[in-house]
Amino acid sequence: MKGITFNFKHSYADFNLILNSKKIGTPSKKKITIPMPFMNGTYDFSTVGSNGEITYNQRAIEVKFTLISTSKAKLHIELTKVASWLQDVSQNQLIFDDIKDYYFLAEIEDSLEINEKNNIAEITAKFIADPFKIGIDYAANNIWDTFNFEEDYLQSSGYDVVGTKTITLYNPGRLVAPIINCSTAMTLTYNSMSYNLVIGENKLYGLRLINGANSIVINGTGNIEFLFRKVNL
Repeated sequence: MKGITFNFKHSYADFNLILNSKKIGTPSKKKITIPMPFMNGTYDFSTVGSNGEITYNQRAIEVKFTLISTSKAKLHIELTKVASWLQDVSQNQLIFDDIKDYYFLAEIEDSLEINEKNNIAEITAKFIADPFKIGIDYAANNIWDTFNFEEDYLQSSGYDVVGTKTITLYNPGRLVAPIINCSTAMTLTYNSMSYNLVIGENKLYGLRLINGANSIVINGTGNIEFLFRKVNL
């Protein structure tokens, strides 16, 4: 039975909840507009501080379940368990069975809507989620269970470098900053900008992979690995 995974538990496997419907809203844009004197309309400052990148507000996600129990008393016990599962937790990964390659970072802030009739309850859960859905696996892991043939690329995340090596990384989503792991100190050039890499984990301010092909030049001797997830609306 299809459902959702949240707070490390599955709606049907753990609570016998039947998923009736889901509604995943898209996030609205963050707009900063100021009316200007002697000018028609407004001036839009929305992308000034983000270097031209459009930013978004949180999104709403609504799911509706049916819970069928053997008695009214048992129904109330099971509803308590469901409420604790969904509400007694902060922001967590929310995964839909039919969108298995992504998760949403989500949380229920308001109360559940519960309508009871005899030993049956209809439950509406309203999540507030971060604006983007995030890939379950790293973009270069090539795990077949979650590989999306419409979006993903078959590629490697790790490379052996001796001297100078040019690689191409394919980002299937929005701008994303990779984590770069190095076995030795190296240098990296991307978009005419050079970065010094230290041994271990590197998080480089300003290096963000664009959607599609990204050409990167690496200088040094050792192993280098790029870890990033696809991020999409």
